[in-house]
Amino acid sequence: MDQLVQQVRPHVPALLERDGNAAITRVQLREILRREGLTGGRNDRLSHVLHELRSDNTNKTRGTAR
Repeated sequence: MDQLVQQVRPHVPALLERDGNAAITRVQLREILRREGLTGGRNDRLSHVLHELRSDNTNKTRGTAR
């Protein structure tokens, strides 16, 4: 699952910018997986991936807010 997070992570900022939301959604994550042809997108795994990506986003936001 960590490998999936690493593969998806570079695509997240562009989607957040495009859609104007602060955190990645399940729909956006599925879009990345389909577009990039990545496997491993079962529902039980998506929750973990979303949590990791959202944690990244929260940490970056907190870091720049200081």
